[in-house]
Amino acid sequence: MIEVYLSLNGNAAEAAAYYAQQLDGQVAYMMRFADLPEADKADMPPGAEGLVMYANVKTAVGDIMMSDMMPGTTVTPNEGVWINFSSKDQERLRAAFDALAKDGEVIMPLEKTFFSPLYGQVKDKFGFYWMFLNY
Repeated sequence: MIEVYLSLNGNAAEAAAYYAQQLDGQVAYMMRFADLPEADKADMPPGAEGLVMYANVKTAVGDIMMSDMMPGTTVTPNEGVWINFSSKDQERLRAAFDALAKDGEVIMPLEKTFFSPLYGQVKDKFGFYWMFLNY
């Protein structure tokens, strides 16, 4: 099994809620650095308390895991990594594509291609790239 793990810049809680809502899933688990046992908080950098240490969103097609970067560090999503949303269910595929496209940018409209009955690409509102594939 291969799953996706996203690193975010202080907005992992927002992203988890967004993906759960848009992809008809649920935030199954979320732990913030503030939730660590007191003994483990000694090494925590200032400003990390409200950040997400780990979150898991369960969707019908798989899990999306994520966390925030530590204060003073940042990450930028890039075109070299794509999240693939594959489904036999065209309605599920259309709903997920439309949901992420609404707040994002359509790179390739969802349409029939020579390799798939339905395929499209979106850059979501957090800057992550998605491929949607019907098989």
